[in-house]
Amino acid sequence: MSTKVLMGKKGFEEFATIVGFTEAEKEERGALLEQSYMPFKVTRYYAELIASQSEPYRTQMINIVLPPPGVKPYKGRFDPYGNKSYRQDETAFLQHKYKKTLLLHIDDFCIANCQFCYKVNEIRHEDIGYTNIMEKAERAVQYLEAHPFIDNVLFTGGDPASFRKTSDLIKLISALLSVKSIRLVRFATKALAYDPARFLDGELLAFFDQVRQTPGKQVSVISQFNHPGEISDVSIQATQALLSVGVQIRGQPAIIRGVNDSVETLIDLQRKFLDNRIISYYLTVFMPVRGVEQYAIPLDEAFRNVAESKRNLGGLEKKGVLLTSHDFGKLEICGFYPTAERPEKIVLKWHQAVGPDYLPERLKELIPTRSEDLMILDYKQGEMYCLDHVFEHNGLPYVNADGEIVENLSSEAVR
Repeated sequence: MSTKVLMGKKGFEEFATIVGFTEAEKEERGALLEQSYMPFKVTRYYAELIASQSEPYRTQMINIVLPPPGVKPYKGRFDPYGNKSYRQDETAFLQHKYKKTLLLHIDDFCIANCQFCYKVNEIRHEDIGYTNIMEKAERAVQYLEAHPFIDNVLFTGGDPASFRKTSDLIKLISALLSVKSIRLVRFATKALAYDPARFLDGELLAFFDQVRQTPGKQVSVISQFNHPGEISDVSIQATQALLSVGVQIRGQPAIIRGVNDSVETLIDLQRKFLDNRIISYYLTVFMPVRGVEQYAIPLDEAFRNVAESKRNLGGLEKKGVLLTSHDFGKLEICGFYPTAERPEKIVLKWHQAVGPDYLPERLKELIPTRSEDLMILDYKQGEMYCLDHVFEHNGLPYVNADGEIVENLSSEAVR
């Protein structure tokens, strides 16, 4: 199967024509693209899907693949999730940040690029390292067998579904599931939005059906739908096909300025998850990505938008957890004190901290890192866009714009 991909200057010109840019719009968006570090790339399918939308959805979806206009309130950084920092020294494609999970990085290619992606530095260099997918799988299996307490694998990219041959995907997943301790293989993909026909492959679906019939083994897709307009008729067809062969599908949108910061858009997105049997999973705030900081939303504003959307949803629709992800792990934003409208304190809880070997010693001395413990930290309304801003303000260790951990010595953090 082949998918038409628009990329580079020529691709941008074709995209501008498909979505109906005026010359002024094309000039403005082209200038903003120059300020981004993420190369332009999108499928023709997705461009035509955008063109079929009415406003505001048309502009919101354009903002996924092209940087929107807006103020950049701070300077972001490359690798804002510590993605490279935690990889294994001798096998850079393996990452063991969390005790029970191994991450396997296939390559740094995507079939289309989201401008707000936290892996911008890797994708723009497209450094694939090991080219043999089975060599990576074999090394992953060796690691898993040496660490039998790991029970699930997340393989990622780039986008592991986009450029993988069906035979490669089957070999990879089969190898990982062959390890006795592995109960679940999951992969994060944007392909259900950018190229949903990829998942209508009969050979791939037949393989997933075989996995479904294997006791104690399962496959899960983390679908990176960021906007309800992405859940098209073809996407729904692909989603239902996956569900019919036992693949669990979870929705993991990033909450970003100009795309889904509208409460109405968030309501529609979460309703469409339920309507199409997609499990609402994480709602992640924008990471501090270098070059496109205009996507950022203050943490209190993101919380209020999500909270208001959930007031308009039923119980099963509002199961997504609002997280802020960081080099140090994932933290749930539980709320603000005294109110979300007057936030003087932020209430955080570890969804999961990275392994203790990867945490600064001073951070472990000052705050709890167990998932059941709360942190209540000082907060400045409208000025804090990421966890580093909160930690710096509270005198805790944080990561600066150069990617360096700063050991702040003036902490009076609240436990």
